[in-house]
Amino acid sequence: VGRSRFASSSSSSSSSSSSSSMTSRISPNAATTATETPSTSPSPRHKYGYVDTHAHLEMIFEKLDSKYEEWIETVRAKEQEKMYTLDSVITIGCKPQNWRTVEDYLQFPEVYGAFGVHPLNASVWEEHATIDGLKEMHRKYPTKMKAIGECGLDYFVRQDPNVVDAKERACPLNCRKQQQFVFKEQILLAKELQLPLVVHARDSGSGDAESDCLDIMREHCDKEQNIHVHCFTGTTAFAKALLDSFPNLKLGFTGVCTFKNGANVREVVKATDVDRIVLETDGPFMAPTPFRGQTCHPGMVPRIAAAVARVHDVPVERVFDACRANTRRVYGI
Repeated sequence: VGRSRFASSSSSSSSSSSSSSMTSRISPNAATTATETPSTSPSPRHKYGYVDTHAHLEMIFEKLDSKYEEWIETVRAKEQEKMYTLDSVITIGCKPQNWRTVEDYLQFPEVYGAFGVHPLNASVWEEHATIDGLKEMHRKYPTKMKAIGECGLDYFVRQDPNVVDAKERACPLNCRKQQQFVFKEQILLAKELQLPLVVHARDSGSGDAESDCLDIMREHCDKEQNIHVHCFTGTTAFAKALLDSFPNLKLGFTGVCTFKNGANVREVVKATDVDRIVLETDGPFMAPTPFRGQTCHPGMVPRIAAAVARVHDVPVERVFDACRANTRRVYGI
């Protein structure tokens, strides 16, 4: 779950092997709102596949009050005349208490899973039981469980209900230490199981979460590890440091890059080579413009692809192709 600091202005229903480096130029178009969708295909002979690399299906369908089977049929019908098609979805289990619910979605052929403990759930970590649970999930679904995570650091959300001082609403020190420990444990487990790592990193504005996250990753991650830093809303400097440190790391961008107040994220999109980007919704949160306030779902990924294409001033086909290849490199899907 990567609800960004940009999400507060809308409803809660609205969160490779390439070694290309980031470009230092920021386009003047990076601050414009991108809402175009790809047009219908001029030729039905080729469809551009896309993957929603990060979604929370159990939350999405609770909010939609519908079933996955009904939804996917609707998506397939709408895509008949489009140039793109939904290939796969990676749904995320954020804590042991919801892994079983998320697991139910793995029965669908296009759905894969990532399982871990979200930093805001770090307090439920039980060292042996949690690790054993994740290992058992991987034994049970060796081809369907594609990553460990999401895990990482979130200093944006105040976790101590007794703290009411606005100046201390960021995550307190004791919670940070627990998050850091749980993050390290999951990095080690991902390496042991030879699985990609899904990272959540959200700062409070001080830069502490970005600095701590980078330090932990540099110390514990393998340089060549496949990593997806999801729902990226951090600074350009943080993005550059991550991409330079880990050549197989990809940044995931959500509907935030279409928001009117998402200029900073568009700057990072512009500064990141398309060959280092994956597409995601983080649904049900942060539906792209013009759907803000609605439940975000994987069928909205083309809106995000169009936004990335607009910022980079490239055809949307380039974005679909590159991001699809990037997803294959990270997740093997």
